[in-house]
Amino acid sequence: MMASEFWNQLCQIQVGAISRDHWNAVVSILIEKPQSVDKRAAGQVNAHENHHEKSKIDINLSKLSSEYCTGERTDERKILFQKLITRKPKKFCDWYRVVIQEAFSVVFIPVTSEAIEDTSTTVAYKISYLDKPDDYQENQHNLVLEVRPGLGVKQEHWLTSLLWTTIQKWLKDEIIGSASSLRLVDLEKYCSEYERLKNKYAGDLVANWSETSDPEKSVHEDIGIAAYLSCLWGEQKVSFVDLGCGNGLLVFLLNSEGHKGRGLDLRRRKIWSTFPEDIQACLLEQAIVPSLDTSFPGVQWILGNHSDELTPWIPVFACLSGASTQYWVLPCCPFTFTAKYQRKNGSVSVFRDYLDHVTQLGKIAGFQVDEDRMRIPSTKRICLVGTPDQTCQDYETRKKTVLDYVSSQMKNFVPREKVERVRNCTQIGSDIIQAIVKCVVKVCLETENLMQKDFQEDGGSNTSRTWNAGGELTLHTVITHLQADKSIDLSRLKSECGGLQTLLKNNHSIFHVEKGRVKLRVPSSAKPMYAAAKIKRRPCWFHENHPDGCLLQDADCTWIHT
Repeated sequence: MMASEFWNQLCQIQVGAISRDHWNAVVSILIEKPQSVDKRAAGQVNAHENHHEKSKIDINLSKLSSEYCTGERTDERKILFQKLITRKPKKFCDWYRVVIQEAFSVVFIPVTSEAIEDTSTTVAYKISYLDKPDDYQENQHNLVLEVRPGLGVKQEHWLTSLLWTTIQKWLKDEIIGSASSLRLVDLEKYCSEYERLKNKYAGDLVANWSETSDPEKSVHEDIGIAAYLSCLWGEQKVSFVDLGCGNGLLVFLLNSEGHKGRGLDLRRRKIWSTFPEDIQACLLEQAIVPSLDTSFPGVQWILGNHSDELTPWIPVFACLSGASTQYWVLPCCPFTFTAKYQRKNGSVSVFRDYLDHVTQLGKIAGFQVDEDRMRIPSTKRICLVGTPDQTCQDYETRKKTVLDYVSSQMKNFVPREKVERVRNCTQIGSDIIQAIVKCVVKVCLETENLMQKDFQEDGGSNTSRTWNAGGELTLHTVITHLQADKSIDLSRLKSECGGLQTLLKNNHSIFHVEKGRVKLRVPSSAKPMYAAAKIKRRPCWFHENHPDGCLLQDADCTWIHT
């Protein structure tokens, strides 16, 4: 029986002409970045070159190739054996697949073994682009999705509702290549370390958060950074200084894991007092005024996490601190040594231009600078790692080069004020916040989108509740309605970081804001993921303000029903 007879067509659609380069770009994403379409995956590694992984599964790639593909093998046929790293180890194991790529087709074959727990019942699937006319219509190009017999309901839903629609979108859009994330560390080790640190620290930190920032974002961002640095440093315990350490969480995490470091910031944070005393002693309220005399002798690593004005100085400090001192910096707001950064290359974005500028500073200071993309909940995720360039000049020459360069660029540096005005839309006044919230809710509810919730009353009888979830609006539409309401003074938002979008996101129990669109958040009975997390701390906004009340009963809602 021919290999083609084993395939069942699941989907087919007529598409326009697709170039070989465009097809390969789309397929490369599916192969190299499985996490882009499969939320179970954190990424993939090549298991073919790993003898330990190959010993787990007895697999004959040549036999699979002949079984799943038609025709003789050509130079265009590529066979890969991949290990997919799970994003949620408690829910899914790592799993394996074989990928067979040809000119205009790609086959994904799940591989399981008794030694490895199967993550789900799956069958092989094949995506093809047929650029030859069929018997009925000339110049027809078809995109086809085929599967092997035994397709399960869950996999069919994923293939048709997510994978199929995503591929069609990518084939229509221009694919702009982006650098892979976590290139400087081992993906498996990072995922394992991140999960370990999250399970060890996240619950207590989120439950006892005392800052005004979002605890989920802040905690998971610094846990991601700590996991990355731990993998970058390997087994050794290092000494470090975190400049502009902010909430001090990164210093807490790294010191708790056996590293030895301190954090400096010009303002003490409330959360510092919640850390153990030995950690508090490592967090210093101190203004850093950069100069050619500023250095940190004996420190192995200098860290700059969103260090803003200090960012361009990090390579300089690292060079002046010692011949072997290295640095890690996560640039955010662009600054030069003395002022706001002005773009030099108009063909790229301001941030890309700034990254190139900081990279060049590192090279001037005698470092080999590597760029990597972090996996953290932040819009600024690109970090730079500086390691002394062994092919560069001797240390004294490096220092002189840096001193001469900085002297030619530097004027008087002025650090930011110690008491920094809060600009996250939390201090503009409760009156304007409440007015905006009520106006946005009113506009959303003008669109009727009824939901029904079934529940059981105390007497045991079943009943249901109808609730209007409202419509989804663009932020532009919201602003238009707010401007029409003369009682709302929007000028108070102009000096706030993020403006209206930040204000709506601050009220995340009411609104869901994503990609420039806002809608009401449907009340959920899902409890926080951490056992120690606090619930029912504040009144339920929907219970008190929504025309239909809250969708949930008091016992199910995580907010207070009075």
